[in-house]
Amino acid sequence: MKILIIYPNLPMMITPASFVAISTSLIKQMDCDVQMFETTLYTEDENQGMLYKSKLGGGRSYSVNQLGFELKTTNSVIPDLIKKVKDYKPDLLLFSTVEDTFNDTNLMLESLKDFNIPHIVGGVFPINAPEVCLDSPHINVICRYEGELVIRDVINCFKKGEDWKHTKGLWYKEDGKIIKNPLQPLCDINDIIPDFSLYEPVRFNRPIGGHIRTTIQFETYRGCPYSCTFCNSPTTRAMDKNYLRRKRVEQVEKELDYYMKNFDPEFWFIIDDSFLARPKGEIFELCDLLKKYKIPWWCNTRLENISEEILFSMKESYCDRIQFGIESGNEDYRINTLLRPIKDDVYYEKGKILNNSGIPYGLNAIIGLPGETREMVFQTIEMIRQLKGYDGVGVSIFIPYNGTKLRDYAVQNGWLDKDWISGSGYLLGGSALNMPKPYLQNKEIWDLSLKFKYYCYFDKKYWKLIDEAENLDWFENIYNKEFYTKYAVDGKSHIENRNQSEYAKPKNPELQLPAPTLNI
Repeated sequence: MKILIIYPNLPMMITPASFVAISTSLIKQMDCDVQMFETTLYTEDENQGMLYKSKLGGGRSYSVNQLGFELKTTNSVIPDLIKKVKDYKPDLLLFSTVEDTFNDTNLMLESLKDFNIPHIVGGVFPINAPEVCLDSPHINVICRYEGELVIRDVINCFKKGEDWKHTKGLWYKEDGKIIKNPLQPLCDINDIIPDFSLYEPVRFNRPIGGHIRTTIQFETYRGCPYSCTFCNSPTTRAMDKNYLRRKRVEQVEKELDYYMKNFDPEFWFIIDDSFLARPKGEIFELCDLLKKYKIPWWCNTRLENISEEILFSMKESYCDRIQFGIESGNEDYRINTLLRPIKDDVYYEKGKILNNSGIPYGLNAIIGLPGETREMVFQTIEMIRQLKGYDGVGVSIFIPYNGTKLRDYAVQNGWLDKDWISGSGYLLGGSALNMPKPYLQNKEIWDLSLKFKYYCYFDKKYWKLIDEAENLDWFENIYNKEFYTKYAVDGKSHIENRNQSEYAKPKNPELQLPAPTLNI
């Protein structure tokens, strides 16, 4: 049996998909052949992709040549896909789609309709909007929830000549009706080591903290225990009370040993939604394990979960970077609307502990939230300025994804059409919301996203110039010279500088420069 994994990815979203690696491992275990077609490198302009998005928040600028990638034009996606299918002759197509790539998924399936190859569309979007998916004339079968056991059972049905559509976990169309099979039980995430062998080695090149490194990702925790209203993880978790699962430390070690042997990694990228959302003893066990490899690593977590003891253990285990979501600096909105019940004082208290740790970190913020004003955005900016120790800011424009409570809030207030579906254009710039004043206007949201990092960094005496600037080159040049510290330019990693606690702490400077007189 031949299975083709099709991954309609966003342009330059360069992290190899775990879905592909997990599916590859399962399919090989079932003694089937597997190949992949992905769209990551199909774009006419790298600045239209995810690398450009990272620059909005101060990410370092890298070209595709530096990363070792060769771009392909978007108009060659469909011809290349058709050729792949003709040459490979798969018996089954597996798609994974998010809301931003739903339109691409439809176009790809439409182009393959004459081949009459069975397909299953899985991923975040079918979980959160199953009826929308099956309303498409091109989608006949979806995986309603987690896919590991579904893939196994579907392959068994194919081999036995049974009707595979009756597999638990699938929804499908028949005679104008949607047939909803019951859900599969959840898999044991300790059973599988993801197999990334379908990816070319160059796809593991990732820019992190001023360096391009061979980076391997892994999960130690599936799901998120929090209830943030801008995220659809709470909806996923609600479908099964047992969804939150953590890998045994022994399994993590087995997985990392496999990667060491097969990929020679220079960096670990831990993809857990919130790495520190676990018992403290388990954190220390994982840190002891990571110390074994002497490889720098990155994780995403929440600021309220850190402590001096935990950060010390993370640093000793070669933690090189941490990313924290601040999201909004307005305490009332953050607690009551975003459902992140953390007071400002806690963030500032934890920020001092973090700044004393010497571990480089970045902060994430969202702007253009439903009911947000310009004043609220600058409260977020002020919080970031007060925290001071970051070396990167991730700024995202709010996207009202299906499955999020904030989407429902926006629809209820008349700021969003109930049938709206996101596309990649919204991910890379612009807002879907149409809010009345005094709430943020669409053009204002985009302007703030471009200038956000400068407001965070430059002294306030420059803010009027930033407000009025149509060309930001002057600020960008100074930002590049002043903001990026020794960490970013001396060719050394955090591990080589691990005793220098101050090197990754840029300050908001009183620039010793005259106000620019050029036309900006």
